[in-house]
Amino acid sequence: MPSGFIASNFVVEALQAGYKVRGTARLDAKAQRTRDVYQSSDYDCVIVPEMELEGAFDEAVRDVDAIVHMSSPLTFSPNPKEVVPPAVNGATSILRSALKEPKIRRFVFTSSSTATSLPTPGKKFKIDKNSWNTEVDSFVDFPPPYKPENAFKVYAASKTKAELAVWDFMKTRKPKFVINFLLPSVNIGRVVDSPGETGGLVIAAFHGDVRWDFYPQYMVDVVDCARLHLIALIDESLQNERILAFNVPFNWNVILENFRELFPIKTFPNNQPQESDLSEVDNVLGAKLLEKWYGQKGYTELKESLRQNVERV
Repeated sequence: MPSGFIASNFVVEALQAGYKVRGTARLDAKAQRTRDVYQSSDYDCVIVPEMELEGAFDEAVRDVDAIVHMSSPLTFSPNPKEVVPPAVNGATSILRSALKEPKIRRFVFTSSSTATSLPTPGKKFKIDKNSWNTEVDSFVDFPPPYKPENAFKVYAASKTKAELAVWDFMKTRKPKFVINFLLPSVNIGRVVDSPGETGGLVIAAFHGDVRWDFYPQYMVDVVDCARLHLIALIDESLQNERILAFNVPFNWNVILENFRELFPIKTFPNNQPQESDLSEVDNVLGAKLLEKWYGQKGYTELKESLRQNVERV
């Protein structure tokens, strides 16, 4: 859905770079809403009511040169049957449609930092492109009761298994197109349409409603993330690559301290005891790609991402 937090920023970056973009939506009203947001003759949106069905994306991918698949269930249901199969089937469905379109040369799959590991504050460990989350295997399918506290692990299981399904598809079906993988951490930054789950949490914290139960982990600027998706489409040196879109670790105390510096006359909630994410991430590739294609000196700083996240509220 091109109105999502990352997706909407990707559409803006792709249009600004001179590309034509075709999005998908489940309903006519949502498709029209995105046309109203982007207001570009180089943008259109087609209807895909059920992305899991065989052939669901056949018309959507006709005559396109490249695909970015960002869609995934974000209900945060603790029932794995409602989350994991739709994520896996949606990913493989669009790949099967892509096989039918000879023009396609590049495919980018949006995975997640949770496909490498679960956030584990206070523990030192290393993450690189060869890291896989095996902790969520038991959350792929299990019987009731479905407890709300398991929702995040079920989501992580869906992202991990969907990415693994794409890798398996690549190895068994051997498509003629390149598949690259983006693994974003928590996205913070510019709001084009919807702030999504994570941008919404930042906005809520700005208004004093801090979700202290949200795990300390890494963040990435949403524009940086969108640009890395575009780079993964057009940089021919990237061949079936796994790109970690991680910048720096944060917790809510760090965010509140940055808010106090950005908005000195506004009062924010007091800090609370919180651990920090101590993992070490090999995030060099993403920083190099942003410098190569956009002239950035690496990733956007957290403070600037926070400023942009709340500038319209």
